[in-house]
Amino acid sequence: MMYDDLLKKIGEFGWYQKRIFAVTCMQPITSGLLLLISIFTMATPPHRCAIPGYTNDTYHQQNDYHGNLINESIPQSSSCLLRNTTVDKYGNMTSLEYKCSSWVYDTSIFTSTFVTEFDMVCGNATLKSNAVMVLFLGLLFGYGLLGNIADLFGRKPLMVVSNYVFVICAYLMVWSPNYTVLLVLRFFLGLSMGGQALTCYIIGVEFVGPSKRRYTGVISNLTWCLGLLMISLFGYLIRNWRYLHLTAAIFSSHLLFFFLIIPESPRWLLTKGYTVKARKIINEIAKFNKKIISETVINALKDPANVTTAKFWKLCSTKKRSLRTFVIYFMWFAVSVSYFGIMLNLESLVGDIYLNLVLATIAEAASYMVVILTVERLGRKRLLCGCLVLGSIALIAVILIILYAPSDLKWLMTGFTLLGQFGINGAFGVCWLWTSELFPTELRNVGIGTSSASARIGSVVAPYLKLLGSLMPGRFQEVSPFILFCIVCIVALVLTLLLLPETFHQNLPDTVEDAERLGDGNGEAVDEKEIAASMLGPEVKRDASFVI
Repeated sequence: MMYDDLLKKIGEFGWYQKRIFAVTCMQPITSGLLLLISIFTMATPPHRCAIPGYTNDTYHQQNDYHGNLINESIPQSSSCLLRNTTVDKYGNMTSLEYKCSSWVYDTSIFTSTFVTEFDMVCGNATLKSNAVMVLFLGLLFGYGLLGNIADLFGRKPLMVVSNYVFVICAYLMVWSPNYTVLLVLRFFLGLSMGGQALTCYIIGVEFVGPSKRRYTGVISNLTWCLGLLMISLFGYLIRNWRYLHLTAAIFSSHLLFFFLIIPESPRWLLTKGYTVKARKIINEIAKFNKKIISETVINALKDPANVTTAKFWKLCSTKKRSLRTFVIYFMWFAVSVSYFGIMLNLESLVGDIYLNLVLATIAEAASYMVVILTVERLGRKRLLCGCLVLGSIALIAVILIILYAPSDLKWLMTGFTLLGQFGINGAFGVCWLWTSELFPTELRNVGIGTSSASARIGSVVAPYLKLLGSLMPGRFQEVSPFILFCIVCIVALVLTLLLLPETFHQNLPDTVEDAERLGDGNGEAVDEKEIAASMLGPEVKRDASFVI
């Protein structure tokens, strides 16, 4: 008897699994909270150079004398320069502009952020992008390296270590004494976030039967959105970055107690030969779910691991396979860089930043629901391309509004940005299902894992696109990131239309050769339970933050 067959007897999603899954769903909430808390903790408020010799200088004008000093010392062309005006004995005035080394900030919205405390503005703006990037870089290494550790030593040990490192780093960041320490802590925060997200998702899914796994992915997405809503609430109530980060760290402390509730995965125990421990947990599941199961049935369990002999290079062994693999990776990169790029640019939109994040979260949750309701009617390719078309059109509208719309219509920029977010996030949702059907069973787990790594590369690149915009002249400073997001979405759309086959109502490919024949028009309907089951194995590498 296979492990999935046993789950059908003891309960595919009984009370025991509901308890485990409810606990693991707390992880996406904390990931959403601490991953995108940078929207507030690294916000760049309006600023200008501090007036030399004026010890009580503030961003806003204090009195007429202070206002005259600002006008004399700060050129209108740049908030990063100071002006020194001299008059010679003949009455000739000479103005010299030079870079400053200290700044004053508008504290009406944020009393303190990473940016204001460590002066990550003007010539130091790269420091902000580096600080954002290093967390995503940690995530990239977390997903890429820690999955093998979970396969070798178990899901629970990695989960426990990752949770403790995550919480410790979250607390230590509150007392970061300098920029270097901040970078190191953010890297390990991202690294541990990758480890905990990977293991919590795998544990949550490996306890659930095949027919219910689709719903667990949907719920994971929605709990991620709950974390984003909590960011909005905490950020609105707490305007100092250290107190805000401390609040998030306190909330994440519950991760320290996961080991008391969550056991090791029986599936992993069986694959490693720990049958006695696996049977003990299986009996506990059956007892909790009020199911009766005989020892004969348990003893008949077989190793659920899929024996995989194919090598990853087979995905690139022919021109057709190479093109399809490249397009899949680029598709993931495009939606990821656009998603995180838009989220990290929320501070530049018209309107209240806290309300904008709430609206972006609502748009994200709505996109998941639309995908769920339409993916079995429209198919994968049509729906994903439709989402990319919607996202691209919305981004084009944003570009035109920034360049040509009068100031009283700038609110339209926020509306179209949220519409673009809706489309791009919907495309992200379809990516998971479609990719699972494009890769063959023998390479499905590694295929999805490497696709997720492509998405992480996109998230690493995203913070630098805004920095690139700051090098552009005039309005192109604001519009250039959206131009780049639009370009990658359109390129992904064209490549997808031309090179990827529709998998709706096609047999699920088992071999690389089967996958290469996709789109030939012969095949029966895909069984989504088979997809869910085939994606679940000792080498699964899925990103718990974006699962559907």
